[in-house]
Amino acid sequence: MNRTLRLFGVSVSVCLFASTAWAGGAWRAWSDETKLPPLAEHRAELARRKATVCVATVRDARTPGLAPGGGMDLDQLIKQLEEMLAGMKPTDPSYKPLQQSLSNLREQKETLNKGYAPLPVGSAKGAMTFQGALANAEKFLGDAARKAPAGAGGADIAAALAAGNPKAALALLLAAHRAQPKSPWVLVNAAGVLTLTGLPREAIAFLDEADALGGKLPAPAGVPGKALALSNRGHAFLGLGRWKEAEAPLRAALKLAPDLAEARTNLSQALLCQGNQDGALLELRAALRRTPEGQASPEFAVKESVPGRHGGGLVSKENAPTRRPAGELFDLSRGQDYTLPPLRFPATREEGIAFYDQYVALERAGKSEIDGMLDAVSASRLKARRDPGEQRWASLVFEASANAHFEPQLWPVYKGAYDAHYAYAEAYPRFRKQLTETVSGINEPNCAARLARVDDAVSIFLNNIRPFARGQEQAMARYAAAMVKHQTALAANLPDPHDRAASILFAEAVAKGIYYGLIVGSAREMASAARDHNIKCGNQANPSVALDAPELPELGADPCGGVPTGSKLKSKVPSSAFSVNGYGLSFGLSCEKVEIEVSASVVIGLYAAASVDWKGTGTVFFGIKADLKPPKSLPLGSLNKSGVSAKESVYIKFSKDGIQDAGLRVEGKAALGLGPDPAAYVWDVKAKEWEAKFEQEFGIAAAVAYWTERP
Repeated sequence: MNRTLRLFGVSVSVCLFASTAWAGGAWRAWSDETKLPPLAEHRAELARRKATVCVATVRDARTPGLAPGGGMDLDQLIKQLEEMLAGMKPTDPSYKPLQQSLSNLREQKETLNKGYAPLPVGSAKGAMTFQGALANAEKFLGDAARKAPAGAGGADIAAALAAGNPKAALALLLAAHRAQPKSPWVLVNAAGVLTLTGLPREAIAFLDEADALGGKLPAPAGVPGKALALSNRGHAFLGLGRWKEAEAPLRAALKLAPDLAEARTNLSQALLCQGNQDGALLELRAALRRTPEGQASPEFAVKESVPGRHGGGLVSKENAPTRRPAGELFDLSRGQDYTLPPLRFPATREEGIAFYDQYVALERAGKSEIDGMLDAVSASRLKARRDPGEQRWASLVFEASANAHFEPQLWPVYKGAYDAHYAYAEAYPRFRKQLTETVSGINEPNCAARLARVDDAVSIFLNNIRPFARGQEQAMARYAAAMVKHQTALAANLPDPHDRAASILFAEAVAKGIYYGLIVGSAREMASAARDHNIKCGNQANPSVALDAPELPELGADPCGGVPTGSKLKSKVPSSAFSVNGYGLSFGLSCEKVEIEVSASVVIGLYAAASVDWKGTGTVFFGIKADLKPPKSLPLGSLNKSGVSAKESVYIKFSKDGIQDAGLRVEGKAALGLGPDPAAYVWDVKAKEWEAKFEQEFGIAAAVAYWTERP
C-alpha cells in the first residue's frame, strides 16, 4: 500500500517519554526527508483511494453514534447498486436483496440531507458512560483483560502495537488504569488504542472521563498533553465516520501543537471524506513532514525537464517530486575533499599520435579500476548488518545520495559541468569536419610541404577544440569535488561501517568515472584526430612523448578501519562485586573510545559516566538514570528485548588543552523487538550534532509508524 495513504487514521497514544526536559533542543524529524510526489499525481491518488479511506472503522455496525452509511459516499454506492439492478432481471435471486439495500441507502441519504444530531458526549443525555465503555472494552478483551500485568510500561505497549496486536496493548492499558484509576493520562493513551481496536465510541467515553478527572496532562517532547488528547478524540470521530465532528478537535490540537503530524494526517482524512480534496491534499502533504514548512528550508524539484540531457533544466515543483535539503536532517560537516588533477591534452599532431595509445591504456586501466571498486562496493553492502531502525535511516541516506545533484548547492555545479560537456560534444564534430575538409584539400606534391600543412591544420583543430575540452575538464572537476564532499558527508551519517565504506568508495568511483570517461575520453578523441593524419616522409619514426598521467587521489578510509563502530567489547561487573554498595560498574571498548559507567542497580538512581576517545578528548557525566524493562511474565518475556531508558545529566567536555564545553544533556533510548539485537533510536539534545539526528516521536502510534511504515 502506498505510504502516503497508510498514514490515514493515526492515534497518538502511550508517550514513551514525559519529561518536560524534552522540550528543548534542535529537533530534526526523519519524515522531513520524505520525497513528496507531484501535486497532480498526489491529487489523483487521493481521489482513487477516497472510497477505501472514507469508511468507519468499528467492530460492530450497530455501534451507537455511527454516522449514517458508516461515513461512506452514499451517492456512489447508490449509483453502483442502480447500475447493478439495471443489468439484472427481477427473477434473479439477488434482485430483491439488492433492491432492499438500495432502499436502505436512499433512506440513509435522506437522513444525511436532513442533517443528523451531533454525538452526545460528556454528561449530555445519551452519551456513553465511562463504566459502560470500560465494560465493553473488558468484554472485548475477555480473559486477556484480567491476566495483563499492571506493571507493564510504555515499551511493552509499543512492542504489542509494533507486532500488530492492539488488543494486547489495550489489555496492558486497562491494567494500568486499574493500578492508577485517577490518572487521566492512562485514559488518553487507552483511547487511542481503543479506536485502533474498532471501539471508537468507547474511546470518546474514555476521553470524556479523562476530562472529568481534570489535572494537568504531561507534555512529552514538549507537546501539550491536551493536544494529544484532542488528536485522539478527532481520531475516534473518524472511526465513527463522523468526518465533520472530527475536524474541530483536530484543528484545536494543531493550534496547540502545529508540528503534531498525526493530527494533521487525521485532519486530511476528515477533509477528504467531506469532499474537500484540495484541503485534504494540502494537510496530507504538510503531515508527511513533521517540521512545518515555514520552519524548514524550501523544497526543491527532483526531476529534470529535458529527457536524455543532464542539467538541461528542472521540472516545476508543482509537476515534479520534491524533497527538502539533506542538511535539514543529516550532518554534512564531515565531507572529504577531492580534487581531480589536470590532464595533459595534445597540443600538436606529434603529441596526439604519441598520446593516443597512452590515453586508450589509461581508459582501460580506469575502467578496470572502477569495475573493481564497484565490486567492492557490492561486497561491502552485503556485509552490512542493520536493525530495523538503522535500515530506515540508511534508506533515507541512500535516497538523499541518489538525489544529491538536485540539491540547491550542487545543481548549479552539476548543470555547469554538463553544459560544458555538451558544449564540447557539440563542438568536436564541427571542428573535426573542418579538419577533414582542410586536409583533403591539401595537394602538395612534396611530402615535407604536405606534412607541414597537415601539421598546421591539426594544430588549428587542437587549438579550436582545446578550450572546450579544458572547460569541460575544469567544470567536471568542480562538480566532482562538490559531489564527493556531499556524498562522503552523507556517508558519515550511516551507522554501519560497511555501508560507510561502500558509500565513500562509490563516491570515489563516480569521480574517477568522470575523469576516465569524460576527461580522458575527450583527450583520446582529440588525439585520434591527429592519429588519423599520421603522415610519414621516408623512414620517419612515430614520435615518442610520455604523457605522464597524474595519479588520482584516494579517499580516506573509514575512521575505524572497517571495524564496526557500534560493536564494543562490553563487560558488566555485578554490584555485589563492586566496592560501592548498590551500584554496578560497566565498561566498553571500541575502536573510537573507552566508556565507563557507574550506576545504581535499581530502576531509577544516580549514575556517573566517562567517555574518552583515543585522541584525548572526553566527556564526564553526572546525573540520574532510569531503566524500564518488560516483565518476564509477559508472553515471550524471556526473548523480549524491549526497553526504555533515559538519562538527565550535567556534562563537562574536556581535551588535553583543558575544558571545552559544559551543559545539560538529556538522552533517551527505546528498544523494540525479540532476540538479542534490539533496534534502538536515540535522542541527544546537547551533545555532538550527529547524536540529535533522530525523529521526534510523541507516542506509540508514531513509534509504530517508525517500524511498520518504513520504505
